[in-house]
Amino acid sequence: MPHPAQASSVEVKNSPFHGRGLFATVAIGAGEVIAVYPLLILSQEDTATVRSTLLHHYVFYVDEDAAGDMRAAVAFGEISMCNHSPKANADFAVDAVAQTVTLSANQAIRPGDEVLIDYEEFAEEII
Repeated sequence: MPHPAQASSVEVKNSPFHGRGLFATVAIGAGEVIAVYPLLILSQEDTATVRSTLLHHYVFYVDEDAAGDMRAAVAFGEISMCNHSPKANADFAVDAVAQTVTLSANQAIRPGDEVLIDYEEFAEEII
């Protein structure tokens, strides 16, 4: 949950890693939910189309069927600006039923620190 004294505990700024990134504006404790963002889940056909566009760098993968066809989702909000690190200080969890993605700190994050997530098996193709 965002801190009550502010509209958001994060902000988008220029990143030393890659273009823009998401940065903490307040101290965020380990295990704390930073925010929950709405998702627009795309069909498998739309996901295949998005893979050939710049938007591909900003989607979250939801699931795949038995044939390996994937569905992605566009997240609305600052989470789309999270950069990748294999030593991420935050985790994300996609909930296809609720159509949300939850961003949580996996360690203490200081004000001014960039909030980083691990793109996992998609890191190579996205970065």
